[in-house]
Amino acid sequence: MGCGGRNGRSGVYLVAAGLCGTVFGAVPALAADVLPTKSGPAYVRTCTIKGADGDEKAILLPGTDTCLKIGGYLWAEGYFNTFSNYPNDFDKLYTVATGGVILDARTETDYGTLRSYFEARFKWRSSEPWSDGPDPRANQIEVWNAYVQFAGFTAGHAQSFFDFYANADVLGTDPGTIGSDVRTNLIAYTFEFGEGFSTSFPLEDTSERSSGVLPFDPIIAGLDNYQAGQQVPDIVANLKYEGEWGSAQISGALHQVTALDFITETSRTDTWGYAVQAGIMFKLPMLGEKDTLYLQTAYTDGAPAYLGLQDPSGDYSPPDGFVGLFGVSKVSGWNFTASLKHNWNERWSSALFGGYAAYSFNDAFVETLYGASGGKNANIGGYLSWTPVDHLQIALQYDYTYNSATNYLFFAPAAVAASSVDASRVLLFVGRDF
Repeated sequence: MGCGGRNGRSGVYLVAAGLCGTVFGAVPALAADVLPTKSGPAYVRTCTIKGADGDEKAILLPGTDTCLKIGGYLWAEGYFNTFSNYPNDFDKLYTVATGGVILDARTETDYGTLRSYFEARFKWRSSEPWSDGPDPRANQIEVWNAYVQFAGFTAGHAQSFFDFYANADVLGTDPGTIGSDVRTNLIAYTFEFGEGFSTSFPLEDTSERSSGVLPFDPIIAGLDNYQAGQQVPDIVANLKYEGEWGSAQISGALHQVTALDFITETSRTDTWGYAVQAGIMFKLPMLGEKDTLYLQTAYTDGAPAYLGLQDPSGDYSPPDGFVGLFGVSKVSGWNFTASLKHNWNERWSSALFGGYAAYSFNDAFVETLYGASGGKNANIGGYLSWTPVDHLQIALQYDYTYNSATNYLFFAPAAVAASSVDASRVLLFVGRDF
């Protein structure tokens, strides 16, 4: 019954009219039918929304047919983070405070449910992770979700339809494990076949998936980003199944890789990268109520952002590719992610998560000048959580991350400073949803 899951954070909602309030269940991830119910007192009209766990009450806005649920959450997070040869001017300790507000409005129409969903996070942080001090924008407002759903279409800012696990069992604002977890602007159409099967066809903004393009020769051209302007959104598709035993999804994406001529910068080269992913989630009632096991793997070519690499030092994030005299050589890679969540009883729960990824530069000349043929990334972590009362979560989480350069050549002109870096992070998390 935690309130801090990274992507399942809708929590439990407070429904209010005037000065009256009643606590109801969590809003489901997808649009659902709105059913009328008996009204309460004369000044309060209620309605029912079909959710993932059954019918959930809300209020009917006066003078409309719109059913509205209002909710939120508060998180207090204290971090300790460090990595190999951590700079002395970097912060090891920092804090984050977050207040989240959620509005979910649904109206029944002749074409099905019209849904508007909005979630905003108001944050104050004393520092960015793995950094040298407070962000000048320490007071931050983040739009986490802002989308409309109607007649199978979803438009707005939402979780990428490529994603599956998406750090479902990782607590906190900053931590994450290997695997794609991106929110972006998109428009998508979802068709439901029935019997738990559905498919979606989104066009997604490429800004969150572009990793840049570096020159094949850093001696001549330096280490500037030669990525040209994007012209085409990422083209994504998935096929998903949800059943009593769990769920599964396969997804794919086409990603445009654009590069300027590294000598004149007056012409451009365009090519295409891609990513494919398969994931499965098993419900494990034999171990505990709401226990789950996630398994996921992906392969990318020219689209390493879909691997969801963890890079605390900032030195091991590969580009989409390298541009040279004969075009762009793309970076390829693969990953594997696993996560097990166990509820010991109604008050105590824990999770263990981790992943491994590897990527290759695929160009002998690039490998010589950049001092590596690619890189590797491993991450493992877990938490122990206590819920002393409903809707209050207190947890301690630890994660370890390892990055290395494959076939490292320390004397190469553009080699990273070290052949490998390992990082540790501890999080004390307190959260309440309402």
